[in-house]
Order: sequence, then structure tokens, then C-alpha cells
Amino acid sequence: MRRTAAELAEQAGAKLEGDGTLEIGGVAAPERAGARDLIYVETAKYAERAAASAALCVVAPDGVTLPGKTVLRSAHPKLAFVRAAALLLDRPPIASGIHTTAIVAPLARVTAGVGIGPYAVIGEDAHIGAGTQIGAHSVVGAGCWIGENCRIHPRVTLYGGVRIGNRVEIHSGAVLGADGFGYAQGEGKYEHDD
Repeated sequence: MRRTAAELAEQAGAKLEGDGTLEIGGVAAPERAGARDLIYVETAKYAERAAASAALCVVAPDGVTLPGKTVLRSAHPKLAFVRAAALLLDRPPIASGIHTTAIVAPLARVTAGVGIGPYAVIGEDAHIGAGTQIGAHSVVGAGCWIGENCRIHPRVTLYGGVRIGNRVEIHSGAVLGADGFGYAQGEGKYEHDD
């Protein structure tokens, strides 16, 4: 998605120096950047890399001179870069709608706008908040509560009773609610804390 340097500066909480109408369409490392990519430098040590880059727009702290570049000045350039990049990078959906192969228990509460991917399983009495996306082959155990606008990538397992707030992202392969320190050895055997 294309944004102007002025829009990126506003999103990033940075001070704009240069052409605010410059359109930026992506992010990259300085060596791989094209003219319409956004890059950043954290210290003057890396100014030479940024100056040599084809990128026309740079997020940089005070004191870093970058002639010929549009600069988004910030005391925290990495944070400003992350905020600006969020406007530029479209996040692909994990799931939209409820896939025909998904298994949703009859007593599960799935609110509007939820996406559930192929072969995902949603257990009894689970609650899935609005706008949440659950990836393929994920398992949401009985009694789980998932807030709104969460992104649960493929092959995530939530054991029964797990609670997740709003706007949480869980990456592939994660297991939440599994036994942690629930085993103890005593009298020659292991016992669980159930």
C-alpha cells in the first residue's frame, strides 16, 4: 500500500524533513531498498549505508545527516520505523469465513466476522471474539475464551480453559495451557499436580 512521507511521519510520531508528498510503497534494508522503500538508521554509525541507499525516505535520529533524503526524525527510530511500516505492509488474512472442513462444537460461541481455517477444531463452550482469525489445523479446547481481533496462526493448540485477551497474535506451533511445572518426582515416580 502506498503512503506519503507525511502520512508515515504522522503515524510514526516523527518530525518530517523534506518532501512530504513523496510516495513510499514498502520497507527494506538499505542495501536492498528501491527508491520508494522506507529504511531506518539507529545511529550515526549507519548513516553512510543509508546515504548510499537508493531509498529516498529514511527514519533517523537527530544528528544524523542524510543529504538528498526525506527524513522522518525520531528519538526512537526503530519504533518509528515499526509504526510507519505497519501502514505500508498489508497483513494477509489467516482465515476468512468458516471453512467447510472446520469443526465447530454446537455450544461454541463464534461471533461475527470470525475466520476459521481448514481443519481447525473449536471445542464446546469456547468463545471466539469478533474479528478473530484462527488458522488451519489449530485446536481451541473446550471452555477457551479468545478476545476480539486476535490472529492465531496455523497449527496452534489451546488446551481447555485458556483465556486470551484482545488483539493477541499467536504464532504457528505454539501450545498454550500445557503442563509446565506440573510434575514432581517423589517415591520413585512422577506425579502431576492435578
